Amino acid sequence: MFDSKTNGITTSVKRKKNKLANQLLFTLLLTVQSYAHADNTDSPYLKGGKIDAFYNRNDNGDFQVNSMIWTPVFKGGHGVQISENGGQDLNYFGGFARPLLTRPELGDLIVGAQEVLQGDSKQTEVQGEYRLPFGLGFGGGFVDRNLSNQDIKFAKISYRNEWQDIKYIVSTQWQTFQGQDYPGGYVALYNKQLMATWGNDGEQWRSTFGYVAPDQGADKIRPALEVFYVDNTIGKVNGSKDLMVTGSLGFRKGFLGHEARLGRAMGPTGVEFSNPLGYLTPNFNRRLTAWEVGEFVNFRYIHSALPNAKRTETLETAIYPGQILGTDSFINGLFVGAGFNNPQPGQSGITGSVGYHKRINNLESSLRVQHDFGIDDTALFFDVIHWL
Repeated sequence: MFDSKTNGITTSVKRKKNKLANQLLFTLLLTVQSYAHADNTDSPYLKGGKIDAFYNRNDNGDFQVNSMIWTPVFKGGHGVQISENGGQDLNYFGGFARPLLTRPELGDLIVGAQEVLQGDSKQTEVQGEYRLPFGLGFGGGFVDRNLSNQDIKFAKISYRNEWQDIKYIVSTQWQTFQGQDYPGGYVALYNKQLMATWGNDGEQWRSTFGYVAPDQGADKIRPALEVFYVDNTIGKVNGSKDLMVTGSLGFRKGFLGHEARLGRAMGPTGVEFSNPLGYLTPNFNRRLTAWEVGEFVNFRYIHSALPNAKRTETLETAIYPGQILGTDSFINGLFVGAGFNNPQPGQSGITGSVGYHKRINNLESSLRVQHDFGIDDTALFFDVIHWL
């Protein structure tokens, strides 16, 4: 018997797959084209930037494509999560600009906007901050959710400077959420090796400790560690308490660096261009997985305590055997990983992964296959980056 409803859903899923495949192909072609026509540009607007695209799919019926451009003056992108089992698609896009980069005598300006669309739901976020040349800054922003009363407005005053080799940031702010006003503020202290931050925005406490060992040169062991804690139980909406510990024996740059850490350390009201963080999820800017944060050996531990007395613990590790053995060949990009997930209540699960991560000149790519033995689910991740 012909089932028109089932056939319609199948046809829709095929169209979504084709659309996403074309989007990924288009992004990869742009990346390859950039690679063919640019070689470590000296432009202050592009130098050190990247074009990044990834594809991630789980056997349970969800897949995601995310593309972004990351330059000294603009960071933004677009992504979509597709459900193959009849759920609603989710689209997200946004960007942050820093137009005064080459005019430091005028100060610094950061402006950003993001949006998340799913069915009839639309969430919009706008934020910005202007900083005078001597470090005093004024900022603010808002979040508008058309099908929810969880709108947000905030305003802030900040000051950042340096004393000897110690940089510091102090901010005070006001935030309104569900009709209630909250005072708050953050402080950050850091030098080349250590960083500590602490503060709250009225709805959450947020604290971070970071360490980065001195650079001994390429291909040398360089440990880095971050302890990140967020307590969402202090405000009107009772949320979770989350602890995330991430470490690597081969830090090079990126996620565990102080500049990248500032975004999550100072929260959505921080308005940090180095690692822009907003209230909306998902967004184009993602948290790196354990195998991406460094070389040699990486790990991550996450503990989440929910308001209903439930909790989850997750441990992930990734090892690059060829790098540990000191090989200088194709195999030093191979990695193997394992993970352990312990929900309470619930049944614990174990994951295993294998993949390849390598950078050649300006082109970097990653491929990972991960299997969850508890729920018999396999995930495929593919990523390509062109460094400008």
